[in-house]
Amino acid sequence: MLNLPKTPFDFLRVPWRYDPTMDEKRDFRLDFLRGIAIVFMVVNHLESNSYFNNVTQGHIYASAAEGFVFLSGFVLGMVTLKRISKLGLTEAMKKLVERSLVLYVTSFTLMAVLGLLSIIAPGWTLPCFEQAPGAWWQILLAAATFHLAPPVIDILQLYVLCLLASPVMFWLLRRGFWMPLLAISWSLWGLNQFHPHVFSFHPIDRDHPYFTFATWQLLYVHGLTMGYHKESVGKIWNRIPKIPFLLAMGAIAIGAIVAAQYDLQLGTWPTKVNDRALWLNLTDRSINGPVRLVTLVALFSLLFSFIDACWQPLYKTLGNLLVPLGQNSLYIYTTHVPVTVIWFLVPGLVQGSAWLTTLLQAIAIAGFWFAVKYKVLFNVIPR
Repeated sequence: MLNLPKTPFDFLRVPWRYDPTMDEKRDFRLDFLRGIAIVFMVVNHLESNSYFNNVTQGHIYASAAEGFVFLSGFVLGMVTLKRISKLGLTEAMKKLVERSLVLYVTSFTLMAVLGLLSIIAPGWTLPCFEQAPGAWWQILLAAATFHLAPPVIDILQLYVLCLLASPVMFWLLRRGFWMPLLAISWSLWGLNQFHPHVFSFHPIDRDHPYFTFATWQLLYVHGLTMGYHKESVGKIWNRIPKIPFLLAMGAIAIGAIVAAQYDLQLGTWPTKVNDRALWLNLTDRSINGPVRLVTLVALFSLLFSFIDACWQPLYKTLGNLLVPLGQNSLYIYTTHVPVTVIWFLVPGLVQGSAWLTTLLQAIAIAGFWFAVKYKVLFNVIPR
């Protein structure tokens, strides 16, 4: 009997589709997605008049950060479930606490070093600090207590808080209380929509943090819950009629792109003050407004479906670059911070030639890949 395709897309998906049996320990599709997020993060932080930045900045209500947070939760949910089965709940939770300590030390070190340097050499710590946020003791105290929120490195504090809260999340999941967990998560997010940053630490260097735990935990919690129940989620995903679903997701993504062009690029829509104030709240990145959440669901569904269906050609062309980057995201995140600071120190680079800055950004990404391949300072830099 002939094995005929069930949908027109199966002509592409059958020979090219991802094979989940290729590695029982990892899902390389997730590493590929994290690799994409890494490249977007590096390009956006190495801000300049480049062709890469023309693609990655301001064209849709989503960013690499949302993808990172969701995927981090998803991967942690999968990995910790296996670890609990092997080591038990207590030992598995100890691993999470140890990981949170590593991230805390990394966050404190980066913020303290750059903060103190901003006192000694003002203007040398862009884009993190334009000027010293306080005296040396204030910087150290603020870095230790999450009261610094400089651009580029502030997301680490969110990860520390998410990991510290994870033992409670896994305790609930182990007892089947995933619905109460999601209800608590949505309640925190909803409260922060009406009272922005009410549960946040108040930084001394900015008006408010951009990665408030009360709102950004929503992505982490849903990722963790889905990763923990990966098999059940996979069965639900397989039952969804793909063509109408992806068409709907595509329509949402296109709508978000069109709206972003008028909103972020031209600033001409919405035109009424009240309407624009509401729209800015719905698309606010710091509180993960509803429009951003819907956009992220659409974009992630489309990307994951595309990567799954076209895995073989994608892996052959980009896999050797993106998968190692995705598997070592913390290492690259940490090492990209000094590279970003150096980038802003070079006179005229931010507004320089588009061809030159694009080339330099590509060289930077290649440099991170090279460092991963040859495990440069792997025993020193956290991974």
